[in-house]
Amino acid sequence: MLTEISYRPQYPLNSFVDYIWIGKSPDLKMRFVHHAALFTELIFSYGDHYTVGGENTERVTGRAGLQIISGLKQQPFVTETEGIYECIGLLLKPFCYGMLIREFGTGTMEAISEILYDCLFDNENPDFEEAEKCLLKVFGTMQPDPDLMKFEKYLASEMGGKGMLKDFSELLPISQKSFIQKFRKYYFLTPGEYLNLYKMNRAVKFLQNNRSDRLTDIGLNSGFYDQSHFIRVFKKLSGQTPKEFLKSGIR
Repeated sequence: MLTEISYRPQYPLNSFVDYIWIGKSPDLKMRFVHHAALFTELIFSYGDHYTVGGENTERVTGRAGLQIISGLKQQPFVTETEGIYECIGLLLKPFCYGMLIREFGTGTMEAISEILYDCLFDNENPDFEEAEKCLLKVFGTMQPDPDLMKFEKYLASEMGGKGMLKDFSELLPISQKSFIQKFRKYYFLTPGEYLNLYKMNRAVKFLQNNRSDRLTDIGLNSGFYDQSHFIRVFKKLSGQTPKEFLKSGIR
């Protein structure tokens, strides 16, 4: 039997963490193929075999179990588990990968793994409030970069339209080269690569929620220049064309 629970944290933790999830099963064998997603994920596995594939993925085995951090990717990737399944995961803002990679594998992260297990597993009723206090010991000391936050807001308002990156660079107090260097430090992608990932994930939501819409319209509404651009980028990041994606139900 598979049990899954999700929780949306409060401010100020939600500036970094969108969801905390728990997964449990006495015996689970699964293999999921995921499209390149627009979030970073931190996973603590206390069970048997658990892997996350793809680029920008690091793993460390500590006293309490396995720690995995998975950042932004430019290709589809696979998640696999077999045997006892006990996991706690954090769905994080995309920029968190660059912040957390410095803490990954440290005593601080090991302590968090142990405390989260006590709060959320070794407890009849998961204590998410206590888990938030624990996580704030790490995230409470971090400050999102203002230029990156400005970029995220501008991207959301402009929806990634043509010329968006050039227009945004004119609003920056630093050079475009300096911004790209800073961006790569946190996202491990260039702004252009991230923009394509943003558009693809926007298209995924349209495809899932507006199945009757024409694919050409979905591509344009997602910020792609034309249908060929839409199909080319979408296939690279999901492994399928938009039409194939609709039929397959890929995650």
